[in-house]
Amino acid sequence: MLRLITLGIILTAAVMIAVALLRPPALRAQQEESYCRPPLKFASGACVAQCPAGYEDRGRTCAFRSLSR
Repeated sequence: MLRLITLGIILTAAVMIAVALLRPPALRAQQEESYCRPPLKFASGACVAQCPAGYEDRGRTCAFRSLSR
């Protein structure tokens, strides 16, 4: 009985690792311009109507603007 439980845990862990490795990285998937429906823009991992302070409007995306220059 203990062997079956251990085998189940090992198989579950193996499946979870395989799914994590085969799934595309979330950040890259979200950075696609088609991620947000118009008129929304992509900024810092979210769809927003206007670029927040400190971000430069680049059309469908908002890019972080370094203020240290």
